[in-house]
Amino acid sequence: MSDYERYGDYNEIEDDAPKSKNPVLLILKILTAVICVGVIGLLAFRMIAFKSYPDSVKDVYFNDELTAHYNEKNGDITVLTQSLRAPYDDKDAGNFFCDHLYLIEDINQLQITLRYNESTIEKLSAELGVALDDMDPDLFSFSLSACMGLIDPAGPDKEENFLLERYELVSDKVFDSKLMYRYHKLIFDGVEFNTDSECAPYWIRLEITLKDHDNGKTYMVPIYENNEKLHDFKEYKLGKDERP
Repeated sequence: MSDYERYGDYNEIEDDAPKSKNPVLLILKILTAVICVGVIGLLAFRMIAFKSYPDSVKDVYFNDELTAHYNEKNGDITVLTQSLRAPYDDKDAGNFFCDHLYLIEDINQLQITLRYNESTIEKLSAELGVALDDMDPDLFSFSLSACMGLIDPAGPDKEENFLLERYELVSDKVFDSKLMYRYHKLIFDGVEFNTDSECAPYWIRLEITLKDHDNGKTYMVPIYENNEKLHDFKEYKLGKDERP
Protein backbone atom coordinates (compact mmCIF):
# COMPACT_ATOMS: atom_id res chain seq x y z
CA MET A 1 0.00 0.00 0.00
CA SER A 2 1.32 3.38 -1.01
CA ASP A 3 1.68 6.32 1.33
CA TYR A 4 -1.03 8.14 -0.58
CA GLU A 5 -3.51 5.30 0.08
CA ARG A 6 -2.72 5.32 3.82
CA TYR A 7 -3.19 9.12 3.86
CA GLY A 8 -6.65 8.75 2.29
CA ASP A 9 -7.70 6.23 4.95
CA TYR A 10 -6.59 8.65 7.68
CA ASN A 11 -8.75 11.42 6.24
CA GLU A 12 -11.84 9.17 6.26
CA ILE A 13 -11.31 8.37 9.94
CA GLU A 14 -11.05 12.10 10.77
CA ASP A 15 -14.24 12.86 8.83
CA ASP A 16 -16.18 10.26 10.81
CA ALA A 17 -15.15 11.69 14.17
CA PRO A 18 -17.98 13.54 16.05
CA LYS A 19 -17.82 17.33 15.86
CA SER A 20 -18.03 19.37 19.05
CA LYS A 21 -21.16 21.58 19.34
CA ASN A 22 -20.85 25.31 19.26
CA PRO A 23 -21.51 26.41 22.89
CA VAL A 24 -22.75 29.84 21.83
CA LEU A 25 -25.34 28.31 19.49
CA LEU A 26 -26.44 25.89 22.21
CA ILE A 27 -26.93 28.75 24.69
CA LEU A 28 -28.96 30.71 22.14
CA LYS A 29 -31.21 27.72 21.55
CA ILE A 30 -31.77 27.25 25.27
CA LEU A 31 -32.54 30.95 25.78
CA THR A 32 -34.99 30.91 22.85
CA ALA A 33 -36.79 27.89 24.31
CA VAL A 34 -36.97 29.49 27.76
CA ILE A 35 -38.37 32.72 26.32
CA CYS A 36 -40.98 30.86 24.27
CA VAL A 37 -42.10 28.82 27.29
CA GLY A 38 -42.21 31.99 29.40
CA VAL A 39 -44.32 33.89 26.87
CA ILE A 40 -46.75 30.99 26.48
CA GLY A 41 -46.98 30.64 30.26
CA LEU A 42 -47.61 34.35 30.71
CA LEU A 43 -50.35 34.37 28.06
CA ALA A 44 -51.98 31.32 29.62
CA PHE A 45 -51.83 32.97 33.06
CA ARG A 46 -53.41 36.17 31.75
CA MET A 47 -56.20 34.23 30.03
CA ILE A 48 -56.95 32.25 33.20
CA ALA A 49 -56.89 35.41 35.33
CA PHE A 50 -59.08 37.24 32.79
CA LYS A 51 -61.82 34.64 33.02
CA SER A 52 -61.53 34.03 36.76
CA TYR A 53 -63.90 35.74 39.20
CA PRO A 54 -63.86 35.49 43.01
CA ASP A 55 -66.83 33.60 44.45
CA SER A 56 -67.87 36.73 46.36
CA VAL A 57 -68.83 38.44 43.11
CA LYS A 58 -69.52 35.42 40.91
CA ASP A 59 -72.27 33.72 42.92
CA VAL A 60 -75.86 34.85 43.36
CA TYR A 61 -75.93 37.40 46.19
CA PHE A 62 -78.69 37.16 48.78
CA ASN A 63 -79.64 40.59 49.98
CA ASP A 64 -82.67 41.14 52.23
CA GLU A 65 -85.15 41.08 49.34
CA LEU A 66 -83.84 37.87 47.79
CA THR A 67 -83.44 36.18 51.19
CA ALA A 68 -87.07 36.94 52.06
CA HIS A 69 -88.19 35.63 48.66
CA TYR A 70 -86.10 32.46 49.08
CA ASN A 71 -87.56 31.75 52.53
CA GLU A 72 -91.11 32.46 51.37
CA LYS A 73 -90.73 29.97 48.50
CA ASN A 74 -88.85 27.41 50.64
CA GLY A 75 -85.92 27.68 48.28
CA ASP A 76 -87.98 27.09 45.13
CA ILE A 77 -86.97 30.28 43.30
CA THR A 78 -86.27 30.91 39.63
CA VAL A 79 -83.06 32.66 38.60
CA LEU A 80 -82.51 33.38 34.91
CA THR A 81 -79.30 34.21 33.13
CA GLN A 82 -78.20 35.17 29.63
CA SER A 83 -74.91 35.16 27.74
CA LEU A 84 -73.66 38.68 27.13
CA ARG A 85 -73.09 39.30 23.43
CA ALA A 86 -70.82 42.34 23.86
CA PRO A 87 -69.80 42.44 27.54
CA TYR A 88 -67.54 45.50 27.34
CA ASP A 89 -67.81 49.26 27.09
CA ASP A 90 -65.42 49.49 24.14
CA LYS A 91 -64.08 46.57 22.11
CA ASP A 92 -60.75 48.35 21.58
CA ALA A 93 -60.15 50.14 24.89
CA GLY A 94 -61.86 47.48 27.01
CA ASN A 95 -62.10 49.59 30.16
CA PHE A 96 -64.95 47.67 31.79
CA PHE A 97 -66.27 44.13 31.40
CA CYS A 98 -69.42 42.49 32.73
CA ASP A 99 -70.40 38.89 33.42
CA HIS A 100 -72.61 36.70 35.60
CA LEU A 101 -75.97 38.26 34.87
CA TYR A 102 -78.77 37.02 37.15
CA LEU A 103 -82.44 37.94 36.84
CA ILE A 104 -84.93 37.20 39.61
CA GLU A 105 -88.06 38.38 37.84
CA ASP A 106 -90.47 37.50 40.66
CA ILE A 107 -88.95 40.27 42.80
CA ASN A 108 -87.72 42.50 39.93
CA GLN A 109 -84.07 42.08 40.81
CA LEU A 110 -81.04 42.21 38.51
CA GLN A 111 -77.52 41.21 39.52
CA ILE A 112 -74.41 41.85 37.43
CA THR A 113 -70.66 41.64 38.03
CA LEU A 114 -68.36 44.37 36.76
CA ARG A 115 -64.62 43.90 36.30
CA TYR A 116 -61.83 46.33 35.41
CA ASN A 117 -58.06 46.29 35.39
CA GLU A 118 -55.99 48.46 37.72
CA SER A 119 -54.48 49.88 34.53
CA THR A 120 -57.91 51.39 33.79
CA ILE A 121 -57.61 53.44 36.98
CA GLU A 122 -54.05 54.42 36.08
CA LYS A 123 -55.31 55.66 32.71
CA LEU A 124 -58.14 57.65 34.32
CA SER A 125 -55.67 59.12 36.83
CA ALA A 126 -53.45 60.29 33.99
CA GLU A 127 -56.41 61.84 32.14
CA LEU A 128 -57.61 63.75 35.21
CA GLY A 129 -54.23 64.59 36.68
CA VAL A 130 -55.22 63.15 40.06
CA ALA A 131 -54.24 60.00 41.91
CA LEU A 132 -57.27 57.70 41.95
CA ASP A 133 -57.31 54.77 44.33
CA ASP A 134 -58.05 51.55 42.45
CA MET A 135 -58.98 49.90 45.78
CA ASP A 136 -61.66 52.48 46.56
CA PRO A 137 -65.05 50.66 46.47
CA ASP A 138 -66.88 53.98 46.09
CA LEU A 139 -64.87 55.32 43.16
CA PHE A 140 -67.75 54.88 40.68
CA SER A 141 -71.48 55.47 40.51
CA PHE A 142 -73.65 52.85 38.82
CA SER A 143 -77.07 52.94 37.20
CA LEU A 144 -79.15 51.07 34.62
CA SER A 145 -80.89 52.33 31.51
CA ALA A 146 -83.59 50.10 30.03
CA CYS A 147 -84.80 50.77 26.50
CA MET A 148 -88.56 50.24 26.43
CA GLY A 149 -88.93 51.15 22.76
CA LEU A 150 -88.76 54.15 20.47
CA ILE A 151 -90.39 57.50 21.18
CA ASP A 152 -91.20 57.69 17.48
CA PRO A 153 -91.59 54.16 16.00
CA ALA A 154 -90.84 55.57 12.55
CA GLY A 155 -87.85 57.52 13.85
CA PRO A 156 -84.17 56.60 13.94
CA ASP A 157 -82.72 53.88 16.16
CA LYS A 158 -80.65 56.42 18.07
CA GLU A 159 -80.21 57.53 21.65
CA GLU A 160 -82.41 60.61 21.36
CA ASN A 161 -85.31 58.44 20.17
CA PHE A 162 -85.00 55.76 22.86
CA LEU A 163 -87.72 55.53 25.47
CA LEU A 164 -85.53 54.91 28.52
CA GLU A 165 -86.36 53.76 32.01
CA ARG A 166 -83.56 54.52 34.48
CA TYR A 167 -82.67 52.71 37.69
CA GLU A 168 -80.19 53.97 40.24
CA LEU A 169 -78.14 51.60 42.37
CA VAL A 170 -79.96 51.87 45.69
CA SER A 171 -79.49 48.27 46.73
CA ASP A 172 -76.39 46.31 47.68
CA LYS A 173 -72.96 45.99 46.14
CA VAL A 174 -69.86 43.93 46.89
CA PHE A 175 -66.28 44.94 46.11
CA ASP A 176 -63.40 42.51 45.73
CA SER A 177 -59.99 42.28 44.06
CA LYS A 178 -57.80 39.56 42.63
CA LEU A 179 -54.36 40.09 41.13
CA MET A 180 -54.60 43.09 38.77
CA TYR A 181 -58.40 43.08 38.59
CA ARG A 182 -61.07 44.88 40.62
CA TYR A 183 -64.65 43.61 40.87
CA HIS A 184 -68.06 45.01 41.78
CA LYS A 185 -71.10 42.83 42.40
CA LEU A 186 -74.08 45.10 41.74
CA ILE A 187 -77.64 44.31 42.83
CA PHE A 188 -80.50 46.40 41.42
CA ASP A 189 -84.00 46.09 42.86
CA GLY A 190 -87.21 47.34 41.28
CA VAL A 191 -86.24 46.54 37.67
CA GLU A 192 -89.26 45.76 35.49
CA PHE A 193 -88.57 42.85 33.13
CA ASN A 194 -91.84 41.39 31.81
CA THR A 195 -89.67 39.04 29.76
CA ASP A 196 -92.60 37.14 28.24
CA SER A 197 -94.68 40.19 27.33
CA GLU A 198 -94.56 42.93 24.74
CA CYS A 199 -93.68 45.40 27.52
CA ALA A 200 -90.28 43.82 28.12
CA PRO A 201 -87.18 46.01 27.72
CA TYR A 202 -85.43 45.69 24.38
CA TRP A 203 -82.12 46.00 26.17
CA ILE A 204 -80.62 47.12 29.45
CA ARG A 205 -77.19 48.65 29.85
CA LEU A 206 -75.02 49.34 32.88
CA GLU A 207 -73.78 52.91 33.09
CA ILE A 208 -70.59 53.75 34.99
CA THR A 209 -69.38 57.23 35.95
CA LEU A 210 -66.68 58.54 38.25
CA LYS A 211 -68.33 59.64 41.47
CA ASP A 212 -66.26 62.61 42.66
CA HIS A 213 -64.27 63.41 39.52
CA ASP A 214 -66.17 64.53 36.44
CA ASN A 215 -64.28 63.48 33.32
CA GLY A 216 -67.36 64.05 31.17
CA LYS A 217 -67.68 60.37 30.31
CA THR A 218 -70.25 57.69 30.94
CA TYR A 219 -69.06 54.16 30.28
CA MET A 220 -71.85 51.86 29.09
CA VAL A 221 -71.94 48.06 28.91
CA PRO A 222 -74.94 46.19 27.41
CA ILE A 223 -75.91 43.51 29.92
CA TYR A 224 -79.41 42.36 28.86
CA GLU A 225 -81.15 41.88 25.53
CA ASN A 226 -84.65 40.81 24.61
CA ASN A 227 -84.98 41.48 20.90
CA GLU A 228 -84.68 39.76 17.54
CA LYS A 229 -80.90 39.35 17.82
CA LEU A 230 -80.82 37.93 21.33
CA HIS A 231 -83.78 36.85 23.42
CA ASP A 232 -82.77 33.53 24.93
CA PHE A 233 -82.75 33.15 28.70
CA LYS A 234 -81.93 30.01 30.61
CA GLU A 235 -82.50 29.00 34.19
CA TYR A 236 -79.51 29.26 36.48
CA LYS A 237 -79.15 26.44 38.98
CA LEU A 238 -78.01 27.60 42.39
CA GLY A 239 -74.84 25.96 43.70
CA LYS A 240 -74.71 24.30 47.08
CA ASP A 241 -73.07 27.40 48.56
CA GLU A 242 -75.56 29.80 47.00
CA ARG A 243 -78.02 29.92 49.84
CA PRO A 244 -78.98 32.69 52.29
